[in-house]
Amino acid sequence: MALGRLAIIVALSAVTAVTAGAHGKLKSARPARGSQLSVAPTELRLEFTESPEVALARFELVGPDGKAIELGPLTRADQLGRTLTADIRAALTNGTFTVKWRIAGADGHPVSGSYQFSIAAPATGLSQPNAPITAPPATAAGAANPDSMSMMHHDPQQMPEGDGFGVGSVGYIAIRWLLVSGLLIVIGAVAFRYIVLKVLLRSARQHTLLIDTVSGRAALAGLLAAAVVGLAALLRLVAQSYAMHGSAEAWAPLLMITMLTRTIWGWGWLLQLAGMLVAVAGFAMARRGSSHGWTVAALGTLMLAVTPALSGHAVSAPTWTTPAVLADTLHVIGAGGWLGSLLMLIGVGIPAAMQLEEPARGPAVADLVNAFSPTALFFAGISGITGVFAAWLHMGSFSALWQSAYGQTLLVKLGILSVVAGTGAYNWLRVKPTLGSIEGARRIRRSGNVELVIGVLVLVVTAVLVATPTPMDAAATGSASMP
Repeated sequence: MALGRLAIIVALSAVTAVTAGAHGKLKSARPARGSQLSVAPTELRLEFTESPEVALARFELVGPDGKAIELGPLTRADQLGRTLTADIRAALTNGTFTVKWRIAGADGHPVSGSYQFSIAAPATGLSQPNAPITAPPATAAGAANPDSMSMMHHDPQQMPEGDGFGVGSVGYIAIRWLLVSGLLIVIGAVAFRYIVLKVLLRSARQHTLLIDTVSGRAALAGLLAAAVVGLAALLRLVAQSYAMHGSAEAWAPLLMITMLTRTIWGWGWLLQLAGMLVAVAGFAMARRGSSHGWTVAALGTLMLAVTPALSGHAVSAPTWTTPAVLADTLHVIGAGGWLGSLLMLIGVGIPAAMQLEEPARGPAVADLVNAFSPTALFFAGISGITGVFAAWLHMGSFSALWQSAYGQTLLVKLGILSVVAGTGAYNWLRVKPTLGSIEGARRIRRSGNVELVIGVLVLVVTAVLVATPTPMDAAATGSASMP
């Protein structure tokens, strides 16, 4: 157990970049920020640091009188898909104009901003002073047109602000924590059943009855955790709609359908829902004694393990996207195989062993712990390898560790994980020699509970890091010019 705990420190600290990649920012714009134009522009052209989802993007041009000016539908204007354009469909007057924008990348995280430019009085292409320049109200036909949906699915007079609720808000962080916790328990239940209990059976066949009992309880834990994943997924859908569209339109069916069917974030959410249903069915079958129940549960669990990558920053990586998604999936499996199976050991396996006849309790607990240790080391190895790859792919300079908000948050995480190292050393020096006795079983259970509490804190910090821009994000934005 000690080696697994110590190895996971490296894995979790390195993998932060998988779960918290860069957010899209405005790189350049035409008309440019603060520009003084002598010719009235005919389009807005904005380039971002990542490729936005057109279905979720929104531009708004506000005139000197504070009213929105009619724009055409958004279109991609380069091969990388990072530049969006919108025709200006109304004649402009002189004065100061405000460009507002809101985008979401493949990971679904909404980002917004605004800037201003001015048109001089004698500029070419201006309208007559009394010419109407505001956009007409959206019509039902316009809202239903797929080509114009990215522009007409919001009230053109007001850019949705999200009412202060975004991916970095406390509520959204809590939802992500709940979702990830449920997912890791689901993975842990399957890993405990297929690896830990199989190792235990091979090493000590006298534990067959104990294995059957633990397997049934693990299936129940997996079933409850899968239900938590389903609840968190529904909450995440609502939270995403609030963050993307604002409270006034968060429940609009057309907007939710667009978000689910025309974005990678939505496809990931649908896969998550399907995986949850398959996992629930499999765990329910396993509880009833079906020989195929755990196989179905494992299939649903694999589907669920892919989904964080499809709704996270791995899928929005500008290069090596497929390896990034695969690495993120393997890391989720590795983290679940460690933390989730640890929960099964402490909350399911050891309590069942402590219900045996008194002479058998200590040895049964020792055998369970010895079967769990190589499992933890195996999954820690997976997490470590994928974590190193993710750090190489997403991280910037080493100095960013203390020079950026992202790095400072990571240091907090490393501080928490240092407690894990202390727990591992304590188990190695003080607890392991006592395994086989009742007192040893109690001590390993107490130290395991400490690890679980630390694991909860690690997940909370990770949920915060998901919404924290990385140093690579800041570098991409800071080095970009605004022509």
